[in-house]
Amino acid sequence: MISSLRFGFNWSILCTALFFVSCVEEPPPHNNIILHDPDLSLRLIAEHPNIKTPIGMAVDERDAIYVLESHTHTPPDDYQGPKFDLIKKSVDENGDGIPEKWTVFADSIEDGMNLHYDLEYGLFLTTKNGVFQYLDHNKNGVSDTKKQLVAMVEPKNVYDHAGILGLALGEDNWLYVSRGNVGGNPWTIQGTDGSQIEGFGDGGNVFRCKVDGSQLEEIATGFWNPFDLKFNSEGRLFVTDNDPDSRGPNRLIEIVPGGDYGYKSVYGGSGIHPFSAWNGEIPGTLPFSAPLGEAPCAIIDGSFTSFGDSYASQMLVNIWEENNVVRIPLEQSGSSVKGSPEVLIQGDASFHPVSLATNSRGDLYITDWVLREYPNHGSGRLWQIQSKSVMPKQTRTAPIINRFKVDTRSTDQLITDLGKRDAFELAMTRHSLAKNVQLEKLLTLLKNNDPHLRLQGLLTLFKVKENLNKTTIRSLLSDENQDIQRMTLMYIAKKGITEMEPYLLRALKENQIRPQLFEAFLATIRHLQPDFTDGIRKRSGRSSKIPRELPKSFIEDILKNSVISEEVKATALPYLPDFMSNGALIRELLGNAKNGKFQIALIKAVQKIPGTDFNDALGNIAFNTDFTPIARSMAVQELSYSPQKYIEKVLGIFKESDQTLQYTALKYLCTAGLDDTTRSEIEEWIENTKNQISETAFSIWNNCNKGTSLSGEASYTSVKGNGDSKIGRLVFENRVGLCTTCHKINGWGGSFGPELSNIGGSKSISQLVSAVLEPSLEISPEWQGWYLVDSEGTRHTGRQIDVHLNYAELMNTSGEYDTFKDPRSYGVMESSLMPEGLEGTMTLLEFNDLITYLSQLK
Repeated sequence: MISSLRFGFNWSILCTALFFVSCVEEPPPHNNIILHDPDLSLRLIAEHPNIKTPIGMAVDERDAIYVLESHTHTPPDDYQGPKFDLIKKSVDENGDGIPEKWTVFADSIEDGMNLHYDLEYGLFLTTKNGVFQYLDHNKNGVSDTKKQLVAMVEPKNVYDHAGILGLALGEDNWLYVSRGNVGGNPWTIQGTDGSQIEGFGDGGNVFRCKVDGSQLEEIATGFWNPFDLKFNSEGRLFVTDNDPDSRGPNRLIEIVPGGDYGYKSVYGGSGIHPFSAWNGEIPGTLPFSAPLGEAPCAIIDGSFTSFGDSYASQMLVNIWEENNVVRIPLEQSGSSVKGSPEVLIQGDASFHPVSLATNSRGDLYITDWVLREYPNHGSGRLWQIQSKSVMPKQTRTAPIINRFKVDTRSTDQLITDLGKRDAFELAMTRHSLAKNVQLEKLLTLLKNNDPHLRLQGLLTLFKVKENLNKTTIRSLLSDENQDIQRMTLMYIAKKGITEMEPYLLRALKENQIRPQLFEAFLATIRHLQPDFTDGIRKRSGRSSKIPRELPKSFIEDILKNSVISEEVKATALPYLPDFMSNGALIRELLGNAKNGKFQIALIKAVQKIPGTDFNDALGNIAFNTDFTPIARSMAVQELSYSPQKYIEKVLGIFKESDQTLQYTALKYLCTAGLDDTTRSEIEEWIENTKNQISETAFSIWNNCNKGTSLSGEASYTSVKGNGDSKIGRLVFENRVGLCTTCHKINGWGGSFGPELSNIGGSKSISQLVSAVLEPSLEISPEWQGWYLVDSEGTRHTGRQIDVHLNYAELMNTSGEYDTFKDPRSYGVMESSLMPEGLEGTMTLLEFNDLITYLSQLK
């Protein structure tokens, strides 16, 4: 991301001239936009140079269109446009729906994000640092009053899509505003009356204030970057939330008071952590209403269009990265709703829809960023979608749902309602109960016979300032219910109850920590260390950068403890801080391991210790039929990097019945430089047992034996992800393919690329195939490559960049930032950091197996 200083002056006069002058090359043609509803029509009503890089949009009661033009979104050094953002207003003199000209309604705006219009209160604007109100008292088409309603006091500078984002005005005359994760920095937001909300490491949130900017209060939390939020015709409030680096999909979410939607920026950008959730996986967090594609932007209720009854109870969403607009039919799910997106409009690579708005006739407008470039580029379009039939716009009726009204339930009623099972209702109940807490009644809940009520009591206590005593906490840690144990660990961590650490360490040594809870246990221990507790207290820097180190020798002590189970040790091993200096320990454990998961973890540990001979220990696993086939296969694969020693034994493995073992054995033998006799023996065995050997294994032998080029097979784009996931796992683990160099799964691998532990939940088969075959086709902004030319003229590349006044920081392959003083230049790389041609290291069937494996990681 880039932070930059800007110097500017009023460009309104010059901008008026620029409306009709092209400052950049003509944008690409737009012949390939497909409407999947034959009853609708699409027409282009404005484009560059009249409209440039449009983001937000609103329509007033006279159907004038207000478009927020972005000119301050990390513009390149040679950008020829205005120095500030503009709000343009359309003039449609003949009433045909196509503006004849555009005027400047407001200018001198920096980092504009979104617009909302209201007949009574005028035009509202969000920038990444605030919320503003614009009024035109004399009705001359130019704003004459600007008032700041909300200010983000800190951080002073934040990436555009991580600050204040969307806004909506409710029927209750409260402004509802969404905020991004501010890069994990401390944040404070202030209203006109001095009211404040603040946080640190908590992810994005939704807050509200009165229409005059007073009475700020947080409504919900746990978002990555919630770009837009809107009320639907029922009165439900929805946001579109972009996904973190390694956890998806993007989300359409219904917002309720007290809702926690799972993401916490203190745990880093991956979104994967024992205390993070994305679809209600952790008790107390809420699921999304619908999965969305990459880079969702604006939303609007289809009921507000004139497209017909079939659009009632549907949400329309712009998907920027996937060049489309989707419609989502929503059906009741408990007290909330759920649905699946269907493509309504599919554009080509030059269609990047951002904002949505309707006019009084129910026509739909779409702003189009056009180019797949995040910095300002000067292109832009505005589209109009109309119904071909003459259909009246659906009459708006009073909302039938109000999630945000004052809760008048008594404490006793609230406690009774904790017995319900609907997650959204429970979140609202806990929220109200915590604001009017009666601690004694909540403590009584912790002793209830019903584990559900015990859990709800504990979840409510997360929001209460007073901490539980150690006796109560120990009792909860011993609860028979695993969710209660997990949330108690999380309670200790979030509250920073450091005096519980000795008890937790004793429980570990006595083997009282279940393997399923070990990740949460480790996270809790990290939370209780002085560096972390001090960093949180001081609100210093990015929350994800606060050290969360385990005590010295913590993992080593676990691995050496004979009482602790091997399954727990398997979970602990990826966190060993120094594999090289613990080679002797790894060798000893590898020779004695009995648990399959622990064996696999130890084999992965061997990969972390190059230049060390573990072959004998690996051979003890590979050639012992008491061990699991996958552990043996991984051991054989590791032995294949020095293949001459074990040819006879691997031949024996090849003739076993397990197809995963056959595959790794053939991979080994293909690299072993076999003599003619051994090669003939293998050929004869394959010929006699064709029905017993997997197609992938056969393709391996066919390629290596006949010298066929791996990339010369049928199109790799044709794979369906219907292969063998066990073999796919081995393909991923194979060092030749480089997957583990950059990508991590379940704690193992590199950190330069996205973590893939949950990739199957966010990417389709076709997207996974495309990501490998064409890594530069779609690059998420958080994985965008950057180049930097230093003061001596040397070019460097990295994943993220921070540009300051006289120096720049570039992220290197280890995830750390290198500092360069006075760089000559920097910019976005045109190609992905992920190399092309990786499919050339595997056969077509191996590639299919790899995609199968990745698609099942959820």
